[in-house]
Amino acid sequence: MGSGCPPDAGGPATFGQLLRAHRKQRGLSLAQLAARVHFNRGHVSKIETDKRPPSVSFAEACDRALNVGSTFTTIASALKAAARQQQGWVQPAQLPATKHNFVGRRDCLNRLDSRLQGHDQSLAVPVAVINGPPGVGKTALAVQWAHQAVNDGHFADGQLFVNLEGPEPGTAVAPFDVLEDLLRAVGVPPERIPADLGQRAATFRSYLHGREVLLVLDNAANAQQIYHLLPGSPGCAVVVTSRSRLPGLLSQVDAVTLPLTELCRPEAAMLIRAIIGDVRADADPAALAALAERCGHLPLALVLAAEHIVSHQHRSADALATELRTEHARLNLAEGDVVLRNAFDTSYNALDEQSARMFRLLGVIPGQLIDAAVTAATADVSQDEAVRLLRNLASAHLIQRQDERHYLMHDLLRAYAADLSRQLDGEPGRTKAMRHAADLVSALNSSVVPSLVA
Repeated sequence: MGSGCPPDAGGPATFGQLLRAHRKQRGLSLAQLAARVHFNRGHVSKIETDKRPPSVSFAEACDRALNVGSTFTTIASALKAAARQQQGWVQPAQLPATKHNFVGRRDCLNRLDSRLQGHDQSLAVPVAVINGPPGVGKTALAVQWAHQAVNDGHFADGQLFVNLEGPEPGTAVAPFDVLEDLLRAVGVPPERIPADLGQRAATFRSYLHGREVLLVLDNAANAQQIYHLLPGSPGCAVVVTSRSRLPGLLSQVDAVTLPLTELCRPEAAMLIRAIIGDVRADADPAALAALAERCGHLPLALVLAAEHIVSHQHRSADALATELRTEHARLNLAEGDVVLRNAFDTSYNALDEQSARMFRLLGVIPGQLIDAAVTAATADVSQDEAVRLLRNLASAHLIQRQDERHYLMHDLLRAYAADLSRQLDGEPGRTKAMRHAADLVSALNSSVVPSLVA
């Protein structure tokens, strides 16, 4: 065990000076120490020159790299405790519980690690936006990653979680109100919370300055809802989930996006198995695969189906797979107060009238590939207008862009769109649109569509 005593007789007065003295005693360059502690060279340099306070996780890494017992951890813990006492900091721990049946998403978890734990030289707060269609598991991924990061020693100063309650009009929470909750959560007395939005945002940034805090903003409606909530200290990190692509965010924030899609076939079966147990899953593997297919590999549908099996004490997946042969049964999958159709309703209700009409129309156009020209002719709008509306639907993750003129739609969302069309558009108009679209698709089928599909 190495000595924790300072190398020179006088003894360094600060954490940074002590660290530099130990590094030089061992003949290590700044870059070599940075490699040993797995932190960026610039990060280590700022701590050595006392321009940045050390985190406890950084101190623990220094103790291991320099073999000095708990020397640096003790100092960093004392500095942290003193700072909290002085500033009235209350360490938040607001993350919801992670799901015991979480499966897959390894690539997404690794990308979040790389983005939010990279310790690069940028002074910008790292932001990751997880977006995708309703029911795809955006929140589950964010919470799973957050718990893993905290368990690995990151964000030791706290974790904040806010449900922004988008995207349906009239439900999204105002940043002014969110900031009051956030400031209270970190220990700001009510009488010291400013009455102005900009001042609230500035106070929040001040309280988080120099700290390592994770902020999870769940279910964001738009980019404007996020701007005032962002910390200013690069030791912090932000994860946003949204059904929207949040246009305008990337021009204002150093953010990366992680589009989330349905699970692959093996992961979909794994999720059902994790909930119903091996005995039921092994009773009929073919029925398990069929059930996963009928749920479109969409995590919310898979979970609801699996919970239905358990709550109704089915011995295998076969009975439910039979029940879900019809689209109506799939859309009405429910357990307790969670209904698959309701998740789709939220996204649909956020659309403007023209985009909503286009969405319903897509439910009656035959074929898997959505062609902008066919859609324009069927909807009786110009092709430019059709492309604009299709882009709106893609931005809301209700369809998926294939190329500049073609899109794809998840089977469950297509069934939902067709059901809405039956309810709202009337049978004559719906039948006419179906026939018109079928004629157009047939005309294009011999040239454009085969080449695109191939």
